[in-house]
Amino acid sequence: MAAPTGLRERKKQQTREDIARAAMKLFSRRGFDAVTVADVAEAAGVSEKTVFNYFPAKEDLVFPHGEQRWLGLLQAIRERPAGVSVVQPFRDTTHAYLDRVAREPVEDTVARPRLVMGSAALRDRLFIWWEREAAELAPVIAEAAGEREGRVVSAVVARTLAWTHRTTFRAAFTRLLAGEDQRKVARDLRKQADEAYDLLEAGLRDYGRR
Repeated sequence: MAAPTGLRERKKQQTREDIARAAMKLFSRRGFDAVTVADVAEAAGVSEKTVFNYFPAKEDLVFPHGEQRWLGLLQAIRERPAGVSVVQPFRDTTHAYLDRVAREPVEDTVARPRLVMGSAALRDRLFIWWEREAAELAPVIAEAAGEREGRVVSAVVARTLAWTHRTTFRAAFTRLLAGEDQRKVARDLRKQADEAYDLLEAGLRDYGRR
């Protein structure tokens, strides 16, 4: 009985990937604001209802793997090994991103940031996502540190760590858009990010350590 369920899940995942791929092709050619969900549905060969089943909002089509990576970070914080501070999962996330910067085609790396730069609607949605993430992250950080939920300290720690990653992300695509070599960018930003995380590690050495 497990095989059919696995097949259904694979088909659903393939449909999701097909929709996201069709959307990005349209967005890259025409811009995010000029493309409708109906356009995406037609390009992917599905109905509008199907698109919305997989992506509740048009903006979600731009970051199809964002939720999965975010949940992975939360899990890494909760399941970090004994003796590891809350800084390490963020460092690992940044390293993984810079690994992709070094090896993946530059156009794939800058395509989504370029769309965001050209759309006020996407920029507004991104800020909403960041606030939602901060609200979800703070209690996870508080739990990791053995603090009660709602304290300012855990909220500050959560935002500081999240923005260390986001600042590195922003620096990477800005430099790639300026034409810098992707491996050089990844190598340099890994060093800078580690310097930032080392400073945070020093200050947060015992915060949330098991």
